[in-house]
Amino acid sequence: MSTDRTLMRNNLERISTRSVTPSELDEQRAVLESVERKLARMEQGRLKVREKIAGLRQQLAEARSLHRERDTPQTKRALASLTKKLDSALQLRDSMSPDYRELKMLVRDQRALYRGLVKKEEARQKAVARFLKEWERRYDREIRMKEKTVRKRERLGRT
Repeated sequence: MSTDRTLMRNNLERISTRSVTPSELDEQRAVLESVERKLARMEQGRLKVREKIAGLRQQLAEARSLHRERDTPQTKRALASLTKKLDSALQLRDSMSPDYRELKMLVRDQRALYRGLVKKEEARQKAVARFLKEWERRYDREIRMKEKTVRKRERLGRT
């Protein structure tokens, strides 16, 4: 079994070499912000497609009612054209959904990674502070004991 000093030295080495560096935190924060911006752009795109689909459905309903009133080749072409536009908008929405879900999961995982790194760094700082406080107490106690021993020897030497 290792001595206390060896264990402390090994722990210090482990803490100092495996800690989270500020540059790593900054890098992960930058990646997170980038992915969040990308997700926000994709959400805006999805909202635009939804609005477009709603508008096309409204236009399609109006074209159908117009086509029922007057059965002309022009209304038939308009109906077919709007149906085709709506289908393509629906396909676009459907093709965006898996990418959106994947990007959302990526953002969630990136946030969890960043929070984990921050927690690790905070825990490391607390551990180092706790260790230093304990070390100082122990060191001060040893110094006081040595001073006490010196005072005793001085008293013995005077008598």
